[in-house]
Amino acid sequence: MKHFIILLVLGAIPAWAQQAKIVRGPYLQNFTSTSGVIRWRTDVPTDSRVYYGKELPRNAKSVHDARLTTEHEVKISGLQANQTYFYSIAKLEKVSNQFVKTLPKPGSQQAIRIWALGDFGTGSKNQLLVRDAVKDFVKEKPIDAWIWLGDNAYGSGKDVEYQKNVFEIYQEDFFPNTKLWPNPGNHDYKDNPDSKKLAYYQNFTMPMNGEAGGLKSGTEAYYSFNIGNVHFVSVNSEETSEDGTSIVDSTGQQAQWLKRDLAANKLPWTIVYFHEPPYSKGSHDTDTDEEMTKVRQQIVPILERYRVDLVLAGHSHSYERTVPIRGHLGQNESFDPNKHVFAKEIKPNHYVVDKSSAQGTIYIVAGSGGQLGKSQPSFPLKSSAFSTVALGGSLILDIAGKKLVGKWLGSDGKVHDAFSIQK
Repeated sequence: MKHFIILLVLGAIPAWAQQAKIVRGPYLQNFTSTSGVIRWRTDVPTDSRVYYGKELPRNAKSVHDARLTTEHEVKISGLQANQTYFYSIAKLEKVSNQFVKTLPKPGSQQAIRIWALGDFGTGSKNQLLVRDAVKDFVKEKPIDAWIWLGDNAYGSGKDVEYQKNVFEIYQEDFFPNTKLWPNPGNHDYKDNPDSKKLAYYQNFTMPMNGEAGGLKSGTEAYYSFNIGNVHFVSVNSEETSEDGTSIVDSTGQQAQWLKRDLAANKLPWTIVYFHEPPYSKGSHDTDTDEEMTKVRQQIVPILERYRVDLVLAGHSHSYERTVPIRGHLGQNESFDPNKHVFAKEIKPNHYVVDKSSAQGTIYIVAGSGGQLGKSQPSFPLKSSAFSTVALGGSLILDIAGKKLVGKWLGSDGKVHDAFSIQK
């Protein structure tokens, strides 16, 4: 089937526009197997033009938006699945690090790599070390999706903090060629009392209409998308919906959407991510924090009902991974491995999921991508398989067919925790 794209008439670029300087980006948003959005910021208003193609500058296609703006957002479409396209802005040229590999066809069994990073935008030495460790680790096998777990820009999620502690730090190595799927944290909401005016929402483009797979949410606050045979759900633990409820209201707007989305999913793998975890003894204590307790009591049963494989969160400045658990809605001391662990363990930290039996969910806190914190006196969790607050790091997930492998990569460049799930 042929793909068609409407190309606007190319016109001469005014001299003043040619002098515009890119001060943020480019960066990649909302990509699928056939389309995606390229964003960037200029220092003065100008029109928006993107050239793209597999052999750039030869056989180039172009999209042009004549509106003058400093915040540029251009959708390219008519792409082929699992192909690499180079792109350039304003000038027809090949820029070595400006490329995007489109996603595989929905349902594809091919291998994909995910980078999950939480609580990172601090400008700290730890943030730089975590970044550099990942840069070296993925040289031979690049990242297919970059997931943020919230508290992306400290301390208040302001645009200037995003610029200094996020865009400038990751621009050279990741933003021009790594597809990003963000999630907000409590610090991202300190920017403005009106959530619609938050820098987070101004800076990013999320799939609110189901265009990337999953169910239409109608809002950028929470959304879902598919990559190959994996269904991802970005849940918002910080915002109140239009009906006055939040995610901890299991009958509220967002929770009802979550139930419908998970019920509609037909892909074999499901990963849900949000900021505030249901299980942690790091810098935050899920036994004493009211909101995180409600997440555990109200949302965990939904995740279990639909056999979610992994739940990723930040907030606590730690790395904490539980064993596969189910039905543990009480406080840490109530955890009983004889009652709450649901796993066939072929060897330590390597699990087999049997469709015929109840499935445990692995919960991971990966909130030390920039921040480092203390731990609670009762650290680690009784359900913990591996936990540390001594070192920063981030999570790499490799999924191919019916196997998922997770590795926590420390800021020292070493893998300190590894686990797998086989279906």
